[in-house]
Amino acid sequence: MALVQLRRDRLAAEKSEIDRYFPGCVKWIDPTGDTKVEVALKTNNDKKYTLRIYIGNYPHSVPDMVVVSSPKPMPDWENSSTSHTLSKRDGYLRICHWHSSHWTDRIALHEVVLKGRLWLEAYECHLKTGQLMISLLPLMVPESKSSK
Repeated sequence: MALVQLRRDRLAAEKSEIDRYFPGCVKWIDPTGDTKVEVALKTNNDKKYTLRIYIGNYPHSVPDMVVVSSPKPMPDWENSSTSHTLSKRDGYLRICHWHSSHWTDRIALHEVVLKGRLWLEAYECHLKTGQLMISLLPLMVPESKSSK
């Protein structure tokens, strides 16, 4: 019972934080069951996207993040290190935002969204220039771990 309450408290704190970082852009779906969070974002070139985060076992494991809406259909990329994508979830493009070996339970949801935003900016640059996503995105490795 104590673990359930700790998780509820953590998610309540996360809700407050993500709403503070992205005011008016956050929608919680099924907060008492299969919880998901959707965040509407606008890229630097004014393109509108919505990212969905599946809470699942968060914060104990990396939550899945997908692009649920975009100005144009998303590419059919899957399991590609060059595009930083994973297998689809619910038919949506799932993007890589944190490698599981570098995940800790201290990572906040707003940080996950920020990583998604970086991916979207790289994607927009890819569309404009044709450069590979892998060359546009830094390695998703925290500085302290990559320097060892």
